[in-house]
Amino acid sequence: MTISAFNRIGVAEVPLRKVRAEHLPIIYGDFREVVEARIAQAKGDDYQSKELRRFFSYLLSEIDPDQYRRIQLHYLDPQIVERDSDVVKYLDPILWFESKLRLAWFLNLDKAPPMRILDFGTGPGHFPFVARFYGHDVTGTELPPRIGTFAGSEHLYEALCTLYQVKRIGHWIKPNAPLEGLGGRYDLVTAFLAAFNVDEKLKPWTADHWRVFLKSLKADVLTENGFLFMTLADGKLTPESWSYLASIAEWSFEKSKQIKITKFDALG
Repeated sequence: MTISAFNRIGVAEVPLRKVRAEHLPIIYGDFREVVEARIAQAKGDDYQSKELRRFFSYLLSEIDPDQYRRIQLHYLDPQIVERDSDVVKYLDPILWFESKLRLAWFLNLDKAPPMRILDFGTGPGHFPFVARFYGHDVTGTELPPRIGTFAGSEHLYEALCTLYQVKRIGHWIKPNAPLEGLGGRYDLVTAFLAAFNVDEKLKPWTADHWRVFLKSLKADVLTENGFLFMTLADGKLTPESWSYLASIAEWSFEKSKQIKITKFDALG
């Protein structure tokens, strides 16, 4: 095992078969150097460049680089790292935070008054951190408990959510069951490639499953003017269920399986 020129943390590298090469200089990089380099690259005077500089400066002020390094050293340890998993790609703060920043801009979270937001399947916690940057109160959900195979340690998602101070609750969405125990009502509910929409046999939900979920979401979770935004995974979605969701959506984009639902009257 060798240490390549881009490796700034000094841990011996192993083949990470499902992690794309462009992630490697970042996940093995020094956190402060990586973030400062991105700030320097965002040179423009346009709104997005200014927001990128502002956000990544905030990130540096909030996150201890030494603590980030300890997480890198642990989860990239050759004795611990999951070589056939892509989970350590989430140690790349640039790609994942930027993708969530762009979603926040799309949803106008950078201009909206403070909202209560619930993020289903929050994973490593990048979206809640971004939304909090814009002044929103965000709660994420994860399956209880979320334990990985990192030699008996907590899952990387847990470590990153703790680092980013993401408020989370354990919650399991079950097909045809009401949504309970979610801590009140929310102005916005999000889900980004979450895996909740499969049944006990891991088969994608039908349109009827979605109808039950959406009815409970409106009745038990959302505020009067609350809305839902999701990015869904192709492998967990049937043409029938997508067609149903698109038919009641204010906005949908089939290629990326993104959907925004603001009106629930069609549910009956």
